[in-house]
Parts: sequence; structure tokens; C-alpha cells
Amino acid sequence: MINEILTTEKLCRENIIGVKTEKQDRVYNMTVGSPVARAIKRTKYLKICWMCGTPYESHKYNTYACSPRCVQNMIYARRKGLNPPANMLELTKPKNIKEIKELFEYR
Repeated sequence: MINEILTTEKLCRENIIGVKTEKQDRVYNMTVGSPVARAIKRTKYLKICWMCGTPYESHKYNTYACSPRCVQNMIYARRKGLNPPANMLELTKPKNIKEIKELFEYR
């Protein structure tokens, strides 16, 4: 049985555990006058790294690794025709996800 290589879209989509929006203030420094602060909403994604299996938060939807080191290891493995080592079926079970969500304060 031949395992097909996961596409980048599947890597980015299948490791999302939770999503939340948070309000932040963005400060714009104007050339004349005082700085202007505006309220914005940012989306955070709780994900699991495909390479090492650790949970992490990201503001980007299209990430699949927790650090630049894991990204480089993934690129190297995919060039050789290997899938990432993390078992997402095991890591995304409800009992495992519950503890991670509590740790990062997701609902």
C-alpha cells in the first residue's frame, strides 16, 4: 500500500484545534500630532505541529509547523517523499484536545 504525500492545503487545514478572536489596539504613529490607537479584531488559531506534535498558537491560517526548524525538517522530508511523523488521528482525539484547549484558554 502506497501512502500518498499530504498536500500543503491538507497540512494547514487538518491541524487546527480551536479558533478565537481577540480585541487588540493598534497604534499608528502619525507624522504630525499624537499617535492614533484603533481597536481591531485578530483571529488566533490553536494548532498542532506536524513535525514534533506540540501545540502552538498562530495568527496565520496557513501554518503547519511551530518553528522555522520544524518547517525546514518538513520541507526536507516532503522532498524525499515522506509524510510528517505526527499522528494527527491520535493527537486530535477529544480527550487530548480538551487538555490543550484548557491550557491555552480556548472554549
